[in-house]
Amino acid sequence: MGKHGPECHVCKHRERAAIDLALARGVSPGALARRYGVGSDSLYRHSRNHLAAQLRAKLIAGPDLDIDLERLRETESQSLLMNLVALRRRLFHSFDVAEENGDSHMVSRIAAQLHRNMELVGKLLGDLNVGHTSVTNVLIQPQYVELRVGLVNALRPFPEAARAVASVLHQIEGKAATDMAADRRQFAGGVP
Repeated sequence: MGKHGPECHVCKHRERAAIDLALARGVSPGALARRYGVGSDSLYRHSRNHLAAQLRAKLIAGPDLDIDLERLRETESQSLLMNLVALRRRLFHSFDVAEENGDSHMVSRIAAQLHRNMELVGKLLGDLNVGHTSVTNVLIQPQYVELRVGLVNALRPFPEAARAVASVLHQIEGKAATDMAADRRQFAGGVP
């Protein structure tokens, strides 16, 4: 039995949930009759007798989802990690086969996939920093040069202070130049 009387032809229809949702959303019974092969009179009666205002509101609002998003994130992350590890195992096997067969093109392609796999695992585990880091050396900025010239000019009437400031600036700039050269060598693969 339906909420307001015995079940009707539409109540017994295998697509009842979709029909009820469409009726609640205001789809015309004529259109639904054509789509689901049900008489439009049956749809009108079903709508009037078996779709109470509360049920219509609930259908429009959608289901009550009591989802623990933190738990879902944790579960999905674990599942993703397990799949990435399983895939990596298969990639390593394929890599070995490609090497044994001397297929350098396939070795290269699999190596790229292994790299992507390990990168994703690293990101998932938080081992890799994601994002872009940039370092700006303020000593090469035009504003610094202007500041330096301004300081030197302002200290000209005070030769002792001018020498002390110039010495400090020279040390800072010398250290920066040494650090930049070391970074350049490290980036180039350790070649001096």
